Amino acid sequence: MRSQFVRRSAAVVAGVALAAGGVGIAGALQANAAESRTTAASAPVAAKSITIKSDKAGAKAWTKVSFTGRTTGIARNTVVQVQRLENGKWVNFPATTKVTSKATYSVWVKSGRVGVNKFRVVSAKTASAAVNVSITK
Repeated sequence: MRSQFVRRSAAVVAGVALAAGGVGIAGALQANAAESRTTAASAPVAAKSITIKSDKAGAKAWTKVSFTGRTTGIARNTVVQVQRLENGKWVNFPATTKVTSKATYSVWVKSGRVGVNKFRVVSAKTASAAVNVSITK
């Protein structure tokens, strides 16, 4: 009877050791999975940006002036709005387009306001730098 008790005790101890080892492995796998989720969740998101380039530095009044540019972190089909600086405030200009699948855009304007016109584009709460176009009569 004593030998049977020793065998059962040894089996229980071995079972507990295996279970503890299994928990250790499971715990390590769980920790590794949690680390993977944290790493994926905290991966840096591309900062939103938009550029602008004019095809002309100067143009006659009511002549087409084209603007092109690239975007980063702005989704395809997002609206791109042209703005002009008027009396110290950026005002929407009646010209819009959408971001292409290649993260670019192209739009044109016609202005009759003689002098230096400052234009920029805005998309997804992100504004480009300004570009100057000198309009003459």
